[in-house]
Amino acid sequence: MLSYDMENPMSEEDFLDSYGQIITEKDFITLKNAKLIPVEEPQPNKTLEKWNTWERTLRNELVKMRANKKALDGEKYIVDGEFETGTLEIAREIFQASSPLDAELILNKARWDYLEELEVGHHFDIVKIIVFFLKLQVLQRKLQINKEKGKTAFSEIYTIIHEKNSTKESN
Repeated sequence: MLSYDMENPMSEEDFLDSYGQIITEKDFITLKNAKLIPVEEPQPNKTLEKWNTWERTLRNELVKMRANKKALDGEKYIVDGEFETGTLEIAREIFQASSPLDAELILNKARWDYLEELEVGHHFDIVKIIVFFLKLQVLQRKLQINKEKGKTAFSEIYTIIHEKNSTKESN
């Protein structure tokens, strides 16, 4: 069992090693291709295809919002494909987050919640295994967030920009 607040989940490699021995080769290939970042190729599994469509739609909504904010034409950055409903409000919440960290946390939670929906009605079948693997990736991504590293990186970037601006003003 995985929970969103879990702090020490198994690694993706350990998971694949465990399940590679008990599912068919075809399902194992499908499982290995289950990634948070959507792929453009059609997927052999309907749930994985639905996941890719949802993630792609969410990313497209964010592209439109970011492009609009910068007065750019976002359409040239849109990835074609099917459209999944329910992503606009999530994109707005992410876009309006007070910091990149908050945006990432909102995104991870939205992904988790959508995966929970995909899992309903599945017990120990390939859908359950795929969703579990995607959730594991969300947890790994969430655990990579480090507030101190982020603050340090921000401070370094701020210092560099401030120094460049000071140099320009004195010239």
